[in-house]
Amino acid sequence: MGKEEGAPAEQKFPNVDPHWENNDREDRESMQDLREMVILGIKEAAPRSQNFVKGFEVRQEKDETPSAFLKRLKEATRKYLEMDPDNQIAQGLLKVQFVTESWPDIQKKLQKLDGWSERQIEELLCEAQKREDEKRKQKAKMMVAAVVEITKRR
Repeated sequence: MGKEEGAPAEQKFPNVDPHWENNDREDRESMQDLREMVILGIKEAAPRSQNFVKGFEVRQEKDETPSAFLKRLKEATRKYLEMDPDNQIAQGLLKVQFVTESWPDIQKKLQKLDGWSERQIEELLCEAQKREDEKRKQKAKMMVAAVVEITKRR
């Protein structure tokens, strides 16, 4: 910050009007230094804004497992909400997001659970995983039935 790096604090940041002149080079440097210190102080004092919108934009992707989805939700909570996902408040937000932003069939199953908002996130994940497993089994049965039907036609 200019040549007055080692100057006393009162000279760099005076408590009274220092009567600096715009036309004097050293005074202009002192004004510039003071301005930079004030701006830096404001930047450091102001809290970083949290991007709640980004934190709540996370949706379960088409072929994403419930556990992978929950992991992404936790990462978004850390990154955009600047919260520890294990924090009680964050857990409440995670539960709501996990239930409301899961695929519709999983969402319905979770919302039918009595007191789902009071349950642990791990319980909700377990129930979501059960629904995911049911879907995979149904899909496998349909594929087997299709293969059987095709082989009958030959």
